[in-house]
Amino acid sequence: MAYIVYSAAVLFVCCVHVSGDICDIDPSTPIFQVFSDEFQDIIGDNPELELLKESVNESIEFHEGPVYFSDDQDGYLLYTTQPPADYSDPNTGPQITIRRYDIATNVISTFRDESLANMPNGQTRDPQGRLLTCEQGFRTTPARISRTNISTGAVETIADSYYGRLFNSMNDVVVKSDGTIWFTDPSYGYQQGFKPKPEIGDFVYRFDPDGPDPKLTVVSDDFERPNGLAFSPDESYLYVSDSGAIQGSGEYRTDLPHHIRRFDVLEGRYLRNTQLFAVSAECVNKTVGQQPGIPDGVKVDICGNVYVGAGDGVQVFNPDGLLIGKIFLGRGAPNLVFGGKLGNELYIMADIALYRVQLNIQGAEFADTNAEGDTSVILISKDECPTSSASVNGAFLHFTYLFAIFSVVTSL
Repeated sequence: MAYIVYSAAVLFVCCVHVSGDICDIDPSTPIFQVFSDEFQDIIGDNPELELLKESVNESIEFHEGPVYFSDDQDGYLLYTTQPPADYSDPNTGPQITIRRYDIATNVISTFRDESLANMPNGQTRDPQGRLLTCEQGFRTTPARISRTNISTGAVETIADSYYGRLFNSMNDVVVKSDGTIWFTDPSYGYQQGFKPKPEIGDFVYRFDPDGPDPKLTVVSDDFERPNGLAFSPDESYLYVSDSGAIQGSGEYRTDLPHHIRRFDVLEGRYLRNTQLFAVSAECVNKTVGQQPGIPDGVKVDICGNVYVGAGDGVQVFNPDGLLIGKIFLGRGAPNLVFGGKLGNELYIMADIALYRVQLNIQGAEFADTNAEGDTSVILISKDECPTSSASVNGAFLHFTYLFAIFSVVTSL
């Protein structure tokens, strides 16, 4: 099977431009833009960008919700598409499907068609290997978080309202190691014309399926448009992107948020001490003008580096919020996911194309996967991660919390 491979030197425009999401490309612009030795260590001396698949007829095939599942071969991705470019009737049935991309055979199939998918967007996998999907809903069907048993195909509703008020259009979801489900719910569905007027704000939620009531709580209510989210490797921080700079179906507002915020996670359930972690870099489009970076999907590696799908590709920040490098595509990359047998393959959704980059580091969820016996792979270990103020502060925060508990107990 042949893939198109781009070297680290120069990115030549391989794909048809879709208006609105593309930066103007200088043909000499390198794909891998290194701003720090930290990023050079991550990509290695000879990084390559593999074009795995292109969509047909400029359709938005590779849009959101990539989730990696292992199998007895190279694994597969489940991801969500986007309505076709000529979508205009808000009264027609849902237009988005969940697809399966088989990595070994390079074959795409339909996992759940549009008649059942209920406008899916972000997705993740829980510790039991089940698929969690943000279903945005439609005018006549409510939004919900659904959970699918991959083995049986059985689908169940996890959450579909907050004290009787219907959700907007859930965007992204992540599962903490304790089984709690955290998700964002911006009002893009209403802005884009396929959902009714919002009944509730653009909030971030936590749902504890096995905990005491209230199982569902709002953990943050001050975002313009909360979008992607991810925990740090030790789960002491939660990163949430705010894509408020894009309103509706394409109006860009550089005066509105296009950044990533970081919260301290206290007692595994509360968000405190919000900080501006990073602002996604902007680019220039000759037709549209100055475009904000539009941070979307967020993923984290074992060293706590933060990978953000943005307006010009993938932007990578170290745990202190410093932009250490880019994987420059010259177009938007709505989402991404770590995968592969060792968890060091980065799959990038770029709407009309699917890319892969082999890295020298694993995604945070693969921290316990090792390369023993495979001498061809040398990966950065957790012990080799650079020291950052974020890791020190996270450890201090945990110590302070334990000390406070100890002080209360000993004073009784």
